Amino acid sequence: MIRVAFIGAVSKEWMGGLNYFKNLLYALSTIEKRELEVFVFVGKNTDEDIKTMFRQYAVVIEDSIFDRKSIKWFLHKIENKFFKTNFILESVLKKYDIKVLSHSSIVRLNGIKTINWIPDFQHLHLMDMFSQNEIKNRDANFINLIKNSHKIVLSSYDALNDLKVFAPEHIAKADVLQFVSQPDVKYFSLTQKNEEKLREKYNLKDEFFYIPNQFWKHKNHMLVLQAVKMLVDDGIRICVVCTGYLKDYRNKNHIDEIEDFIKINKLEDNMKLLGLVEYEDVFGLIKFSKAVINPSLFEGWSSTVEECKSVAKEMILSDLDVHKEQYPTATFFQRKSAESLKSILKDYESLEHDKEIETLEIRTKLFANRYVEIVKEVVNDNEIQKK
Repeated sequence: MIRVAFIGAVSKEWMGGLNYFKNLLYALSTIEKRELEVFVFVGKNTDEDIKTMFRQYAVVIEDSIFDRKSIKWFLHKIENKFFKTNFILESVLKKYDIKVLSHSSIVRLNGIKTINWIPDFQHLHLMDMFSQNEIKNRDANFINLIKNSHKIVLSSYDALNDLKVFAPEHIAKADVLQFVSQPDVKYFSLTQKNEEKLREKYNLKDEFFYIPNQFWKHKNHMLVLQAVKMLVDDGIRICVVCTGYLKDYRNKNHIDEIEDFIKINKLEDNMKLLGLVEYEDVFGLIKFSKAVINPSLFEGWSSTVEECKSVAKEMILSDLDVHKEQYPTATFFQRKSAESLKSILKDYESLEHDKEIETLEIRTKLFANRYVEIVKEVVNDNEIQKK
């Protein structure tokens, strides 16, 4: 079997990344004919529950090189910065005969192939939402990964099209791996009693739509507010519930603009901002909502969309190409038109909702098998591509 490794020293603050690894490792564990032996390397100080989660699906190796600010971590960083080598890390990986290091954002390992993941090229589409320094750093980091990795994994064909523009000379290194989210089993056991408690907890008297996005400007909450105001002005009852971190480090005044809009237009009962809520409440809100909305101006392969698709939850999505690729049976609106969204929200019950989509089991197997194919291609290609 091919020994492939991931670096799992990730923080709970990056739940998207943690869930990505969990879903990939779970998918690999479902394959009947095992061709990969999976290792996850973590720091000795990594949270025990994260280690426990990884142990369900892989061999977990603890080493202080993955503990931020440990002596070994500092030595590794100094070596890499000044000598552009990774001898310390290589010695750790080679001790366990690792052939491929995957999704680590690390390159230039002697005797070990590297597969790296680029989630999206958002800065190419929404340049006004990034500083010039951020754009410069993202460009440099992406070029380094693309040039020096043996394979680049992208989550969508939409991102592949961006790579063709960003670094066309390296397109041969790219593969699309559309990840699949596994729903929490508790989702299916939620009852009417759970719904009643949830409604009481958050004072939800009416039926509601749900947006589980962070409050970053590109998530496009303001357009939803405009659509809601138009409906209220027409005398139509509506409630949209929003959860997620109420800050945007790039646009620090964004949440103030949202809250001011709600207050000025007296939409407190129509647009409820709950902020960060317990994880179990998130999938409760998903289940008991009329539909989940993702109005975003840009997405990679959205975790929100993928999670809803995995439980066949109806969604109202902005008309991004990646949304249409990811959930083709959803309902779509024009992402810069509040009128378009208003029309859908107003008549949602009367719209036809096509739920036909490949089963979760089939999609999970496709996800796992495609990753195995990618690893085998990299291992079997003895020529290191450095185009």
